[in-house]
Amino acid sequence: MRAEVIHTSVRRGLDGGTGFAVAARTGGMPRVLVESVSALSGLSEAWNGASDWDRTVRATRAVSMPAGVQWVASVIRPSGMDHTGRGNRLAHHRVLDADEVQRCDPAQLLCDHERWMASFSGEPRELDVPAPLPDMQPAGGAANAWKSAFGDAGVAAEMLERAFQSGVGAWIVLPAGVDRLQLLQEMVALLPTANRWKRGWSTRPLRPSADPVPVICVVDEREPEVQKAPVNAAWMLRPRVGEPPRASEALLRYAREGAGQVVEKPAEVVRAATVAWAPPARLEAASPARAARSESPDLMSSAEAPEATNPIRVAMDAPARGGWPTSSRAMNIVLWIGAAGLLGAAAWWLLRGPAA
Repeated sequence: MRAEVIHTSVRRGLDGGTGFAVAARTGGMPRVLVESVSALSGLSEAWNGASDWDRTVRATRAVSMPAGVQWVASVIRPSGMDHTGRGNRLAHHRVLDADEVQRCDPAQLLCDHERWMASFSGEPRELDVPAPLPDMQPAGGAANAWKSAFGDAGVAAEMLERAFQSGVGAWIVLPAGVDRLQLLQEMVALLPTANRWKRGWSTRPLRPSADPVPVICVVDEREPEVQKAPVNAAWMLRPRVGEPPRASEALLRYAREGAGQVVEKPAEVVRAATVAWAPPARLEAASPARAARSESPDLMSSAEAPEATNPIRVAMDAPARGGWPTSSRAMNIVLWIGAAGLLGAAAWWLLRGPAA
């Protein structure tokens, strides 16, 4: 279904409550969908001196509904003061139907500023069903903003490929002052249409979670969440300095030259299994050598991608410093061998009988 939800600070919400609540929504929305969408309305603190543009979240995320995954596009921005004199924020969410997912590039939708409410006034109210979104596709071409920022447009290809390998989402940490929204547009445009909705996207940090579809965030290095995260957190990716980017040849060529993309089929709403994420005892990114040897996802193919490699899992499965593998598979083998030895010893003692 197509629908909209406006969530901000009001004297009394449309569905009850005061303070941050639903100020407006499409009539007839299921209550569970309204609650799930409203839960996406948070706006975290930014760094000192951040502008309202910097603080704004632009994101596409998936929520689990009884009928499957439902895609939600959101713009959440500072909105002056509320009626009590406290800082306010305005969250405008659009619930997309399957046809809109097929027609719309997620980054282009987030960049279409005319479609996003900047302020809310008046009484809480029900909204009409929004008109279908038009076709929104990128113009294509080389990733020139990435080339300007890093000297090589191929950095976009490497960051995209590494982020897709994560099964819990990723933060691509970018230098202060770069246009994250433009870099996001160019990176998403490298993908065939059918792959662009296999991940969610955000311009500010969203913690790795149990969302049904992982989210790739392009974030400013000054973000408080980045500063507080472990230095070697496996979900944080930074462009490497002084080394040529590593990615598949097709993706590198398309990022640098803007040619070679083949779109064979329209996108489909992702119906991914829920990702249960919990931080391991030690978050450690895989070594560059290990990453170079690992199989990269074929992002240029619109065929169904294989299961993503989780860099946190890779780090846990890497050989320990003593030389023995610490993966669960190896440990299971050791345990089975030990158990078999104990059973054999017990059987021998019973057949032999007690010692004289």
